[in-house]
Amino acid sequence: MLILGANTMEKKWILSDPIPEDCRAKLQRWEAEPVLQQLFWNRKYTSEEDAMQFVRHQIPQDTDPYMLADMTSAVERILTAVDAGELIAVYGDYDVDGVTATLVLKQGLEAYGAQMVTYIPDRHLEGYGIHSAVLEKFAEQGVTLVISVDCGISAFTEVEKASELGMDFIVTDHHQIGSKLPDALAVINPNRPDCAYPENILSAVGISYKMVDALWSKRLPKNNSKSVSDFLDLVALGTVADLAPLIGENRYMVQVGLDIINSNPRIGIKALLGVSRSNGSVSAQTIGFQLGPRINAVGRIGDASLALSLLATENDQEAIEIAQELEKYNRERQRMTRDMTSAAMELSSQTYIAGDTHILFAEHEDFHNGLVGLVASRLCQTYNLPAVVGQRKEGYITGSARSIAEFHISNAFEECSHLLERYGGHAAAAGFTIKEENWAEFVEHLENIAEDGLKDVDLRPVLHIDAAVKGSDITQRLANQQSFFEPFGMANPQPLFIWRGARIQSKRHVGRDDKHLKLKFESGQNGSLDAIGFGLGDRYDDLTDEADLVFALEINEWNGQTNKQLNVKDIRPSE
Repeated sequence: MLILGANTMEKKWILSDPIPEDCRAKLQRWEAEPVLQQLFWNRKYTSEEDAMQFVRHQIPQDTDPYMLADMTSAVERILTAVDAGELIAVYGDYDVDGVTATLVLKQGLEAYGAQMVTYIPDRHLEGYGIHSAVLEKFAEQGVTLVISVDCGISAFTEVEKASELGMDFIVTDHHQIGSKLPDALAVINPNRPDCAYPENILSAVGISYKMVDALWSKRLPKNNSKSVSDFLDLVALGTVADLAPLIGENRYMVQVGLDIINSNPRIGIKALLGVSRSNGSVSAQTIGFQLGPRINAVGRIGDASLALSLLATENDQEAIEIAQELEKYNRERQRMTRDMTSAAMELSSQTYIAGDTHILFAEHEDFHNGLVGLVASRLCQTYNLPAVVGQRKEGYITGSARSIAEFHISNAFEECSHLLERYGGHAAAAGFTIKEENWAEFVEHLENIAEDGLKDVDLRPVLHIDAAVKGSDITQRLANQQSFFEPFGMANPQPLFIWRGARIQSKRHVGRDDKHLKLKFESGQNGSLDAIGFGLGDRYDDLTDEADLVFALEINEWNGQTNKQLNVKDIRPSE
């Protein structure tokens, strides 16, 4: 093994610059709340108007769906198909974003009485993207219009194949665009350089939602009691699970979606919350750590259409049965991921040299292709290095890579493109297929690229800290004020605080193998404060009377009780 655990690496603490006095004056509404003013300043909300707009989840710009390039032609073609009774196929993807995007579009069109079929590829048998064999089956079924969601932006051959088979094709996708677009009837992607839409951060389900919004604003379905905003629960699921930035319109849609889930959840989501034993209100963290992984699990090691059925069903018993099935898949996924991660750590340690290794590699014939991305993420997070993990099968290695902010993994893959059969992705994540005979050269070449790119980089993980606080500042009021900044996620992280000289009342190990650390700190008039340090069990012997800690302030809901808790991200003995 390289190191013992995800939190054992020394972390670099960076405290935000203090808010200037002139900006503090512009946030006078909160003059009695200096920590809150600092949080607004850190997020670049430097006026009362901007801050209130953020707090109220107001969208700062026009989000007319018709600003998306090709939306008008797509809507016209879809409504023509609806009126003529044509058979429409929605071609989706097997992750949460792809499943929810498929369902939003399906239900949005079914409100018109549209004739529909949906298809989600099998990750193991087919892999990601559009497949010509499926298009041939569509044609045999009588499909005349295909709409892709969460895929298709690079499906040049397949879109051409659809045309040869007599089917029109509408691509909706949010992945990065190459030098050209597929020759489809419409290509809806906010990353298009000619797209006037103000944000390019929509997830696939966000784009499906905008398409239904455009359709229903053009012609409202008859005898329809739904509002288009009723789909925002699905938008919240897909947007959070796909790690889309939670700013601007995404943040607004996720917040409204969470409100729906908390007040009137659809049957399938309610059943999934039940099997996950989720307590208290549903937040973006609930989606990210409980709901999303259970939906993704079936797509990773099973059939993702089961997740689609769960979210679509209106039958309580069916929902419970499917949710229980997803729970079984998730437990199996967890077991397999643990085993694969241990094996990947052993494999990567064989070539690891402290200070000289800049990227980690692990490949094996027993690895599961649906889990290589998760394992690469674990390696990347644990060692703060880019990681490449692959499954070896029938002369090829197919896998995933995850990277750190300082290293653009897709650009690195492009430099190795002469060795790869297929690759794609973005700065932080990528997928690839390579012939086994080219693997050794690929490893050497990619290590050289990583060494060149990271040789002068401080590779310690960074904790960006919002504000320094004292024990007396850590109140229920501060915890409540944090809700102004929710939902937390990508591009809108949960605030982190530093508390120096905190007096330790008690400490103990918790969890399997004493992996975690449970603490209690003195807090002046506030009594004491409970804290949990996940993965920090190895710090036990280092801590005596006083400590400096970086933490997130959380509300712990259990058995009807609500308490403040510090989620400790890093801790050191006070100097």
